[in-house]
Amino acid sequence: MDANALTEITRKELVILKEFLKALKEERDAIISFSLEGIIRENNKKEEILKRLEDIELEKEKLLATLTDIESVTGSDTFRKLRDGLEHTMGEVRSALEKNMKLLSFSMDHVKSSMDHIVGFLNNATYGRKKQSLSVLLSREI
Repeated sequence: MDANALTEITRKELVILKEFLKALKEERDAIISFSLEGIIRENNKKEEILKRLEDIELEKEKLLATLTDIESVTGSDTFRKLRDGLEHTMGEVRSALEKNMKLLSFSMDHVKSSMDHIVGFLNNATYGRKKQSLSVLLSREI
């Protein structure tokens, strides 16, 4: 009974990890499209998924503590396939996290550079000369 429970918990863990990977990919799309709302939404999703992963991990640890013959369970073909799936998915998660971190860093640098450019433009336009006024209003002509 416990052997089947461990396999089921590992299967759930893999499903949740794949859900986390999907959230990372959606977060990447939100970063690329500069959607702050999307980034926040996906970040909240990731937090919920991580909490579920923590709960599964605690459940798994409790079950492992009660098992007497762990090797017979972890040596089965089914469990080995699940473990390989977990390792593969974890590799994809690490890669996606790194990409998202780089994209966020690039986006933040881009926003900072744009803001510096705007502030510099405003400072040059209003100070240093005799308060030259710039026309930034749109024409009312239709």
